[in-house]
Amino acid sequence: MASPKRGYLHPRHGYVEVKQGFSWPAFFIGSLWAAVKRLWIPTFALMALLEGLLWFLSGYAEARQAHGLALLGGLAQLAYAITRGWWGNRLWERALLARGYQCVRPAAPPGSGTGERA
Repeated sequence: MASPKRGYLHPRHGYVEVKQGFSWPAFFIGSLWAAVKRLWIPTFALMALLEGLLWFLSGYAEARQAHGLALLGGLAQLAYAITRGWWGNRLWERALLARGYQCVRPAAPPGSGTGERA
């Protein structure tokens, strides 16, 4: 069963659909996904602050042979990836609305039978 999608229309830029729910591309490729969607503030925040900090933490733990700190760094990276996936499509929708897109097709409620088939 396919996830419901919302449709957004802009007079000059056309129609865009946003899947509702978890964003697997945001989960796996984070800042690159945000850059493709032109989410500039999240892109730079993800790259500069969070990804840089997590990269430093894991390198520091490896250099110090601190296995507990390395495990903590790995868990922090996993939690960060889950957060990206959870909030990714919501951030994209907010950005589209801020750019002047209008919601023209609300997401169908689960079980309504109006969603696309896989």
